[in-house]
Amino acid sequence: MIRVRQMVMEFGRATSEDIPAILDLQAANLISHLDEAARQDGFLSVEFTRKQIEEMADHVGIIVARDGIRVAGYLCASSRKFNQAFPLLAAMMERFDRIDYLGRSLTSSRVFIYGPVCIDRFYRGRGLLTGLYETLKKEVTGQYDVGVAFVADDNPHSLHAHVKGLGMDRVGEFVFSEKRYHILAFGVSAEGQRRHKQTHSNDS
Repeated sequence: MIRVRQMVMEFGRATSEDIPAILDLQAANLISHLDEAARQDGFLSVEFTRKQIEEMADHVGIIVARDGIRVAGYLCASSRKFNQAFPLLAAMMERFDRIDYLGRSLTSSRVFIYGPVCIDRFYRGRGLLTGLYETLKKEVTGQYDVGVAFVADDNPHSLHAHVKGLGMDRVGEFVFSEKRYHILAFGVSAEGQRRHKQTHSNDS
């Protein structure tokens, strides 16, 4: 249990019982289901099926934030192999051999794909993203070196939350279907996080 801004929230790996709530949150936050005003608070670009959600939960993992029995938010993590099936993600991963991060190319690092992340609108601004992020890093430490995310250029709310809020690094960009995306990265291993902090201290 973690206290998050006057709330006691439980963070942990998703179980089969959480899948329906994850699908409901996804549906409520897809870009195609939101008007222009609602999109300013963030949106999801990719829709996953129940089977795909279950596959992510069974492998790298999905972290959920629970307020009692209610799922207040979730954060997905998946392998590069899993994401090859999605043209948008495949377009991002094609750039990995041209991106160096923490001393080596992303292609030669043990990389997982971070996201999507979605938080119920009622719980936004209460620190859940940090709780999900820190719990995920603990879950994957020892298995992966680097997490990589992407954020659409027209989703400034999400970009700010991940770069300014979580401290992720902008490492590249790509274009898919005439839309620009930012590639973000962060270290997972103890050595990777040490190098990340060292790099940022040198920049300050």
